[in-house]
Amino acid sequence: MGSEKLEGLSTAQMENLIETMMWFWGNLHQRWRSAVEDEYGLDAACKLELKLIGDVGRSHAKRIKKIFNIGEGIPGFVNAFRFVPENFVEEFEVLEQTEKHVVLCNPSCSAQKARIKWGKSEFPCKEPGILYFTNFAREIDSDAKLSCIVCPPDDHPDDCYCKWRLEIP
Repeated sequence: MGSEKLEGLSTAQMENLIETMMWFWGNLHQRWRSAVEDEYGLDAACKLELKLIGDVGRSHAKRIKKIFNIGEGIPGFVNAFRFVPENFVEEFEVLEQTEKHVVLCNPSCSAQKARIKWGKSEFPCKEPGILYFTNFAREIDSDAKLSCIVCPPDDHPDDCYCKWRLEIP
């Protein structure tokens, strides 16, 4: 893979590189959505997002599982979720966690804030979020059941743009 390019980097440099790459990934994703929306409309952007995002969630989970030897259940999901690109950009919070469920919240969505700054409405990310998180979670544990508590286009409080509940019996 070219790991020789990483030789000699300090821990701080490696951390900065990872954070920068995750920021680039998130920035590219948001700009792609926005460009499709500007060219073809919001419906087209949503439709294309839905075509891609489920496979992306599954792929992220597969790779993360392999790299970190992640187990099943809620502990496995929470451990894997630490390494999801969105979590590097958005810093989701774990609001509740038991052996059978976890509730996650994004308290300050940079993607939605950027859209508002650009004069756009919030992106309706509920359907793509359901696909991404469901496929991610089921790759970790096939019994996972996801529910969306709130996510745009839903009205949400200022301190929680989206909130998800994952249950694994």
